[in-house]
Amino acid sequence: MLNYVFGMSSDIEDEATVYKNNIDVFHDVLKTTPQGVKRILLVDLWQQMADLGFESVANYISDKYLMPVAKSLNDKDLIDGLTLFKNTSIGRKAPDFELEIKKDKTLVKTQLSAINVAKKYIVVFWSSTCSHCLDEIPQLHSFVNTLEKGDVKVIAVGLEDDPYKWKDLTYTYTSFIHVYGEGRWENKIGNDYGVTSTPTYFILDKDKKFISKPEDFKALKAFFGEEAEEE
Repeated sequence: MLNYVFGMSSDIEDEATVYKNNIDVFHDVLKTTPQGVKRILLVDLWQQMADLGFESVANYISDKYLMPVAKSLNDKDLIDGLTLFKNTSIGRKAPDFELEIKKDKTLVKTQLSAINVAKKYIVVFWSSTCSHCLDEIPQLHSFVNTLEKGDVKVIAVGLEDDPYKWKDLTYTYTSFIHVYGEGRWENKIGNDYGVTSTPTYFILDKDKKFISKPEDFKALKAFFGEEAEEE
C-alpha cells in the first residue's frame, strides 16, 4: 500500500494531488475488503500523511474514505480523533474560547475570534508546574517583546489544577493575554486543541486561522525568522 501510494509519481501534478490520486486507485482495490481491515489500512495511511505534514491529504483520506468506515464500525474514538485533527489543521479557524482583554483599563470578556489586536497570534498552552514551560515561557516573553508592536500577541492558556502559582506567574508575563485552563488535562480549551503536553504552540493569522504548529520554542523562533527573510 505505502509503496504504491508514495512510489507512483507524476511530473505534471503536485505531490499532494498525486498522493490523492494514488489513494483513490488503492481504495478501489479495497471494495470487497471487510470494514475492519479497511480501517487498519486506512488508519496507517492517514497516520503516515499526518506524520509527514500532508494535512490536506490526511483530511482527504478521512473525509472520503476513513470517516465512513469509522461510522459504520461505530468507532467513536476514531471519529473523535479524525475530527480533532481536521479542526486543528493548517488553514482551519482555531477553536473559539473566552478570554479577557484590557479596554480602558478594565478587563472585558470577549472571544478569541473577536479580538483584533495583532497581525498574528501565538496560542501557547503551558503550566506553572511544567519545568519545560518555566524554561521556555520567559524566553517566549522576551522574544515577542523584541518584535514590532502590534505584530504578534501571545495568548497563554495555563492548564492548571489550582490557580495560585499560575496567577503569581502571570504578573511576570505582562504582555500576554492570560487564560486560566481549569482542570489541566480535562480542560475543554486544551482538549479542543488536542493538547497532550506542555508547552504546546500554535500560530494563527489575523483571522485566527492556523498557519503553523511549531513543535517547540526553537521552531517557533525559526518560523518568524523565515517570515522576516521572505519579507
